Amino acid sequence: MMRFWFFVLALSVGTAVAQQNPTQPAPKPQTQANLCLLLYEAGRPEAALPACERAVKDAPSAENLYLLARVQSDLNRFTAAIENLRRSITLNSSYIQSYVALAQVYVRQYLLSENREASKGLLDQALSVLREAERVNAKYAPIYATRGTVLAYQNKLDQAVESINRSLALKDEPVVRALLADIYIRQGKWDEALKHYDEAVKAAPKNPSLRIKYGSLLLLRGNVDLAIEHLDQAVILSPGNAEAWLRRGDAYYEKKDWQQAGVSYQQTVALSPVRYPDAYIGLGQVLIELKDYQKARFNFTKAVALEQNNPVYRYWLCRANELLGDKAGAKEQCEQALKLRPDLKEAQEVLNRLK
Repeated sequence: MMRFWFFVLALSVGTAVAQQNPTQPAPKPQTQANLCLLLYEAGRPEAALPACERAVKDAPSAENLYLLARVQSDLNRFTAAIENLRRSITLNSSYIQSYVALAQVYVRQYLLSENREASKGLLDQALSVLREAERVNAKYAPIYATRGTVLAYQNKLDQAVESINRSLALKDEPVVRALLADIYIRQGKWDEALKHYDEAVKAAPKNPSLRIKYGSLLLLRGNVDLAIEHLDQAVILSPGNAEAWLRRGDAYYEKKDWQQAGVSYQQTVALSPVRYPDAYIGLGQVLIELKDYQKARFNFTKAVALEQNNPVYRYWLCRANELLGDKAGAKEQCEQALKLRPDLKEAQEVLNRLK
């Protein structure tokens, strides 16, 4: 059972959500708006919020309302973000960034909704806002990148590709090229996806997110050595990025370098103890290879506690129990795995051995 199966779903479905941020307004020295922007771009939206709110209070301009709304959206305060972007557009109907940001809020709201089927209207609202934006400035590239994202979620992949290519024709951005690659993955066009990721990384070699995605795709396609090269660079560029360490662990696991794989998974859980339960699975699998079954079970138990309805997690806990001679524990976990996924043949094989 390959280590990096966890990545497949995210790559083929989830990463189509990558969005090109609208151009930020130029910061004004020594102002609350400047502080807001600096903190936001540093990835600290909670710290940025008070400065953004003071900036709007001091000067309720279209630009300041836009910045406040972007921070609110990152904090999932969608109603307030939508209201402030509408106010921004009312104040300055030519401020194109606010239209695109508003469309992206609708997309984010859709992604985080409990029932996406019932929330599909949010995508239609996003498209409606983008049509307004196109009337304001038809040469603003992020309109088409964001439209491509929306169309991808509507499973209109050919239209999504067309829209993203239009964005690239206006402004060739590496993150947008990566978005195009993600959609090619969904279409099963692996060579095209690899080509565009390669171009994106060459254009932005210091972007760790692009390295992570490209390295993960290379791993998925069996090019382990080149995947390691990019994922090693990703952790150098962003040593605090838990996902980079996780994917590096997956690559070294496929290389059968248990030491580097184990170090990478340990770094993942140290940086992010609950976000990536598959890191505990990877670490447990490394420990099985090293015949430390007790510690393997400990890590598999952590993964199951974080994601109880994952049949593969249950299977690996079953397997560790089997190796430790805990037949009752193995039987319980493999039976649970088969309830969750009846076609999981590895779990059935364990049960057959236990009879």
